[in-house]
Amino acid sequence: MKIERLIGIIFYLINRECVTTNELAQKFEVSRRTILRDIDTLTLAGIPIYSELGVNGGYIINKDFKVDEKIIDSNNKEYILLALNSLRTVYGNKKIIETYEKMKHLYNDVNINALPDVDFSVVTESPQIMRCVDLINKATKEQRTIKFIYTNSAGHTKKVFLNPLHTYYRWYSWYVFGYDTSKNDYRMFKVVRMKNISLTKELFQTKDNIADLLSDFEKRRNQTNITVTLSYKQEIDTLVNEYFKGEIVETVNDCFIREIEIKENDFMTFSILLGLCDKVKILSPQKYKEKVLTHIRKIKKNFT
Repeated sequence: MKIERLIGIIFYLINRECVTTNELAQKFEVSRRTILRDIDTLTLAGIPIYSELGVNGGYIINKDFKVDEKIIDSNNKEYILLALNSLRTVYGNKKIIETYEKMKHLYNDVNINALPDVDFSVVTESPQIMRCVDLINKATKEQRTIKFIYTNSAGHTKKVFLNPLHTYYRWYSWYVFGYDTSKNDYRMFKVVRMKNISLTKELFQTKDNIADLLSDFEKRRNQTNITVTLSYKQEIDTLVNEYFKGEIVETVNDCFIREIEIKENDFMTFSILLGLCDKVKILSPQKYKEKVLTHIRKIKKNFT
């Protein structure tokens, strides 16, 4: 376990600017004293790790340090190929396909047929959206500000200037995370709602760790979470559990009472709940229940 932890620490440091002892201890689930001993072990072994003092201090590994390819074992190779193959089905980018083929050749000792088949092609976005994602990724690499017209879920349209930092795929859609120059804050935008995307001549720089920025942003977003209480027949528990994990807090007669935590204004979650309303009752909160009922009335009115 120690050798695996030492290797893990090396890669963790390589992929980050500066890491504190507490962060490493939390990541690898050991004490601070153990981490200090591990750092000493790595330093004595010749790994170029040095510490930086101050409020923003921590451990830093020399940027020129390279890890020998031999350190990658058969399990690592399998995960790399599996990840590339999954990305290939959802992204479809020529470079991804080429990379997968190259890695498959390099790791020819891996039994491809024994790997699980994770196919996301059914949720692949349209070619137009993928071209937008490629353009945003280009801007991200070149650190160039982009501008576009954005329409939110309420139908309101605005012009946005964004320093794009990261694109990612979630809930069957592509998103871009970046710094909105007009709001002077970090924002997330759904690519399908972005129109007339273009690269400006403005360049930007960021010294912050993107993963940390995104994590902080998600934490702030999660502060808008609400707890919704559902009631439904026990025989459809498998169906409900497929979409909402939550926790069953009570059983009343032949019904389960389940509490789930959701983002208050998440359209996808709202749509799923709406689709289950013939089988599931929303008990609370009353405000969210009224929101669903209002939407049902609008649907009924639209069909009459």
